[in-house]
Amino acid sequence: MARGKKIVARPRPTASGLEDSSTGTSPSYPRAGESQQQLFQQIEAQAQAQATAAEEGASQPEAPPFVSECPSTASGIKRNFVWEHFIEYDKIEVQKDAEGNDIEIVHKRAYCKYCPRGKVGDFAVDSSKNGTSGMIRHINQNCRYYPPNVDKSQKNLAGDKSKGNRLTTVAYNQDEYLEACVEMIVIDELPFSFVEKKGFNRFCDKVCPLFDVPSRRKLCRTFLGKYDSSKKELKKILKQYRLSLTTDTWTSVQNVNYMVLTAHFIDIDWKMHKRVISFCVIQNHQGPTIGKLIESCLEQWRIEKVMCITVDNASANKSALEWLVSKMNRSSCYRQILNGRYMHVRCAAHITNLIVGHGLKRLQKSVLAIRNAVKFVRSSPNRLDTFKKAVERQKIPCRGLVCLDVPTRWNRTYLMLEAGLKFKKAFTLMLADEDSSFAAYFKEPEEEYDDDGNVVPSRNKRNRVGPPEDEDWDKAEVFVDFLRVFYDVTLRVSASLHPTVHTTFHDVITMEKNIESMFVLPGFATGTETEQVLMDMAGNMRSRWLKYYGSFHEINHMVIIGLVLDARFKLKNVTHIFTSEGLDDDEVKRRTLEIRNLLMALYDQYVIHVDGGRHMVRQGSPSSSCSTLTSRSSNSRGGVRGQLLNDWRKVVQSSAEAVVAHEVDQYLNGPLEFTDDEDCFDILCWWKVNGPKFPVLAAIARDVLAIQTSTVASESCFSTGGRVIDTFRSSLTPKTVEGLICMQSWMLGDEIAEIQDDCTIENIEFYEAVEHEHESTASSKNVCPPPVPRAKGKGKSVAAGNSSNFKLLSSLVDV
Repeated sequence: MARGKKIVARPRPTASGLEDSSTGTSPSYPRAGESQQQLFQQIEAQAQAQATAAEEGASQPEAPPFVSECPSTASGIKRNFVWEHFIEYDKIEVQKDAEGNDIEIVHKRAYCKYCPRGKVGDFAVDSSKNGTSGMIRHINQNCRYYPPNVDKSQKNLAGDKSKGNRLTTVAYNQDEYLEACVEMIVIDELPFSFVEKKGFNRFCDKVCPLFDVPSRRKLCRTFLGKYDSSKKELKKILKQYRLSLTTDTWTSVQNVNYMVLTAHFIDIDWKMHKRVISFCVIQNHQGPTIGKLIESCLEQWRIEKVMCITVDNASANKSALEWLVSKMNRSSCYRQILNGRYMHVRCAAHITNLIVGHGLKRLQKSVLAIRNAVKFVRSSPNRLDTFKKAVERQKIPCRGLVCLDVPTRWNRTYLMLEAGLKFKKAFTLMLADEDSSFAAYFKEPEEEYDDDGNVVPSRNKRNRVGPPEDEDWDKAEVFVDFLRVFYDVTLRVSASLHPTVHTTFHDVITMEKNIESMFVLPGFATGTETEQVLMDMAGNMRSRWLKYYGSFHEINHMVIIGLVLDARFKLKNVTHIFTSEGLDDDEVKRRTLEIRNLLMALYDQYVIHVDGGRHMVRQGSPSSSCSTLTSRSSNSRGGVRGQLLNDWRKVVQSSAEAVVAHEVDQYLNGPLEFTDDEDCFDILCWWKVNGPKFPVLAAIARDVLAIQTSTVASESCFSTGGRVIDTFRSSLTPKTVEGLICMQSWMLGDEIAEIQDDCTIENIEFYEAVEHEHESTASSKNVCPPPVPRAKGKGKSVAAGNSSNFKLLSSLVDV
């Protein structure tokens, strides 16, 4: 109904085909698609619900006293259109008669369906006394909640939860509502057909009747448009930073191969971010195919600066990155770091899984016996109740229960063994109980499954392994203590929202020390079976560790650079680790110098882009401790001035002042940061505070600390992908799937602090010219100075006179 259109009483045909203008007292005509019986049932249900609430003493302050809604009992049907907007009820009033007895007087009334229950919108509707003119006037003019009467441009007060529920003014905006609906579909992983469900439409009718619920087609079109616009904005942001990437491949339930690519970076406010930039179909898992698809994604996003790419240990990934590095080195579109020599980073979590999995083979029988015991408890509610009774009888002070593992995930096996050890006495009690079916469970044949996961009769008729004996529990106890270190390492390297590269080298050394501790010296050996099994397991794990980490050159040196950039350790800790590994002094010096030379090579490449290269640039032999002062202007000019600068350069080379003046030496020779709690040290916060003192190293740290040492950030997308690309939604196109995965990552990520203007000499000269023009035309000395350019997000100022801030921000734009 259009706004301002009057509702008039007009006759409507009755069931017999005649016209009657009587207002009557019976319910209104049903709406389209509803029968009269359905309408009566709804009204009766509402009346019955309120009557029940009144009997139970429920408080309804918005309703008048002594009210019970009920359907009309008149014989006719209401002919006036106004009854589509009102609900009739009986108001019961208790009075005293002449003899003092209580009598009930029923007043026929009706209230507006849109207004809150109260005096406003409540009318007497006795057919013998009242008409409908007041009700028509209320709907046409006075009802502020009737949708045609609502001024969509009128702003209302509402609480903004993002601002601490602060009151703010909001107005109806169909585009904003539609965008919020798209965000709900993406974030909560709902199907597009969700907006066509009856429940959602009924909810919108109650909460926001003005919202025009879109169809599935319109919602999908809006989503694709929002995805394209968001992608365009993200491209501009990512171009400012050097990215570290993680990638992984996966096969869906429809046997379609997907590859995901996730970008990681640290913004100007020293906050770490990750964004999924690709989730696309890949033909196969071969190396050249992976490399070409990564290159295609980089070209699509116009990404020119890549620091490292983290992949798992598959041979196809190694060949893919070799192909990609060679292609990037031949192209002028990419700005590589040291020709991409350190681009390939292997997933530490995947290598840890291989090391531990190789050792688990020796404990396969004991682990299988405990797994079957846990499977018995989890197989039926009756068996779980039996287990709980055994726990109560043993008075085990533990609230949790046992959990079943995933045989292909060693960390889940660790959690299963750790939980099972707490209930060792309960399992022993169930085994001794003759009434329990626990012992008989292990006499049944081992279950086998078909391709669809259904249980099929066993072919080999082999009984289940178990029940677990004392020796199995002893092995599990020792193994859990031994495996806790690897479990903690996996959790630490799997983080993706804070740096992990600066702790990975320590984690590698920790795993080595833990493996070596399992070997018993011949003089202390007892010869028990448990001891022999654990020593064999440690031997298997050490062979795997030596394969991946045994050689110093097998570890990506950027991982060690991350440790050097940690102010608690620096290069001194690297030297200490090499010494503790038992290397001779010459080997320790050689390896330490190799790491230092790598840091200096990074410095030489970054310093060119930071402040126009006006910092100390190291030249000469790698072992030289002096640095050379170079300038972009001195390289481009000759003559007498060039000769003067060359003479001064020679003086600086023979002076020890260059060592002190060099930024790398200032950092490495500075005092170390000591903290009582390792977890309390925030390395990003430290560089945010101390970055102005080391502008070039801060630019290096911003890129190095964003390197991921595991592919968990990319693998986590596949858990989402399993829900998005299920058997019921296989009709989704690859582009829609990619948009759903990527958009969810972008929406759930924190806001990225952006650089508003490029920090160039031209921009600074422009602002200086504006300032001089303002000063010359100002009529008063009290005029406020022009605002300083600020960075979006956290209010970082970019002052032209602050050279250190200028150096930091220039490095973000150019490096």
